[in-house]
Amino acid sequence: MNLQQDSSGKNDQIQSNCIRRIMNSTKILLNQIEESAVDLITNDMEFSFKKSIRPKLRSVQIFLAGTIIGAGSVLGTLKYSNAHNSSDDATAALFQERASELQSLTPVAEIDLPLDQEGGSSVLAAAGSEEETETTVSIQPDVTESFTLQPRQNLSIVLKKGGLTNREIYLVGEALSDVLDVKKIQVGDKVEIGKMNTDTNEKSLFSVTIEDRHGNRFIATRNEADFFEATLIEPEVDLKTEYAEGIIDGAFINNAKESGIPTNVIQQIIWSFDGPVDFSRDLRKGDTFTAVFQKEYNKDGNPTGNGSLLYAEMNLRSKKHERYFYKDSQGKEDYYDENGKIARKLFTMHPLKRPRITSKFGKRKHPILGYTITHWGTDYGAPTGTPIRAPGEGTITQAKRKGSYGMYIQIKHNSEYSTAYAHMSKFHEKSKVGRKVKAGDIIGYVGNTGRSTGPHLHWELIKNGKKINPQTQRITAQRKLTGEELARFYAQRDQMRLNVTGEIAYAKAEPLPEDRKLAYQGPSKSKRVARKAKKSKVQRTASRAIRKNKG
Repeated sequence: MNLQQDSSGKNDQIQSNCIRRIMNSTKILLNQIEESAVDLITNDMEFSFKKSIRPKLRSVQIFLAGTIIGAGSVLGTLKYSNAHNSSDDATAALFQERASELQSLTPVAEIDLPLDQEGGSSVLAAAGSEEETETTVSIQPDVTESFTLQPRQNLSIVLKKGGLTNREIYLVGEALSDVLDVKKIQVGDKVEIGKMNTDTNEKSLFSVTIEDRHGNRFIATRNEADFFEATLIEPEVDLKTEYAEGIIDGAFINNAKESGIPTNVIQQIIWSFDGPVDFSRDLRKGDTFTAVFQKEYNKDGNPTGNGSLLYAEMNLRSKKHERYFYKDSQGKEDYYDENGKIARKLFTMHPLKRPRITSKFGKRKHPILGYTITHWGTDYGAPTGTPIRAPGEGTITQAKRKGSYGMYIQIKHNSEYSTAYAHMSKFHEKSKVGRKVKAGDIIGYVGNTGRSTGPHLHWELIKNGKKINPQTQRITAQRKLTGEELARFYAQRDQMRLNVTGEIAYAKAEPLPEDRKLAYQGPSKSKRVARKAKKSKVQRTASRAIRKNKG
């Protein structure tokens, strides 16, 4: 309570000094206005009498109105400042009082040491050698309210629903941004708002906790009146090796989820087979799949949705494809087929998110030179500034301005293939010669530099130094294990095959619980159909109205 009295006394002294300075400044201002007011009125009256018989004291009216507005602004500012400071001081004092109460409740043991007996000195020495331990007691909110993020909701909507002001929502968001990307909060994540009871029977915000579907807890705790501190508490998870199997009767992702495969493991399966298996075209009804993976469980025994793939098998129309996870002696991890070879697409994505071809590879009439010449790449139209991504892993070998190419970058993906990108507006800040990139890394931005008629990306595919058509290639990344590495791989492969056949039984994977499925699902089909019907109805109504207006 002494801390509270000292802080309130200091605030009162600061406010009184501020008011005294404002009053002194106002008195000086009024004295100056009083000295010049007579001249102001005289000049105004002389000007008015010259113009008409009736005086018009316009300057005096303006002066009086300005004085009243200024005085009202000063009083309003003082009133708001006093109210705001008192509210903040009350909140800060409440937290300090709670902290002091908890500290006073810490038990203190009184120990009578037998100093007059033999061995007393040894007891003291033993006590002094022990490390001191501090008992930390955290403040807990008096009232908590829990919410679950629903479709078409974001964090601001949920916090507003919990009674937070716009300023509190801003402060909480600023604090959480240190440990969490607020835009990545998903449907199904839990939000808990903790509040403290005040002396005026009101509730003051104390903490906001967000728990995602993986069990991570992001906590913004109020330490002072206008300051929140964010912390991240990662869950304690258990890893269990499980297997899942299923039959294709629709989309692979849905079938895999129904069989109990975690979401990120599904993505690992698709990536490991990328190239030999096209999951949007090659799968047919009746095809089967099998997967072995490590699955995470939180402290409550619920799956977090995370895991790591160890083995996958796709049986497509009596043709079997296998993938084995293997970590070589150099520490490199990857997925190999049954023969110890990597065979997947070298490029896993397009350089542009929304590619639009404006000029194909081959002979064409040059739009600037005016004669027919071979076009050694493919042009994609896009607005200036559109990010350009690396389509696969590689190393930047050139990054410079290159004649008619303009701003130009070349990436070497392996000993056989390279790609080139021209007419950029600028390079990415990290695009330097020698930089290693992976699929999805931004290397530059679409532009109109060099010999160009408009903003676009000129993309070239180079094989063994010769430019080829990137639209007709299905490129795979080839890597084969040899020697001792291949022998080690075969040993692990054979052991996995024994495990899958049942000699060492794996636990059967179970689907996600119903309360966690919401995080992986969008609106129901009935809602989508209803929205589509409503939209088409509005469009038809609008078209009828237009025809009616046209007569």
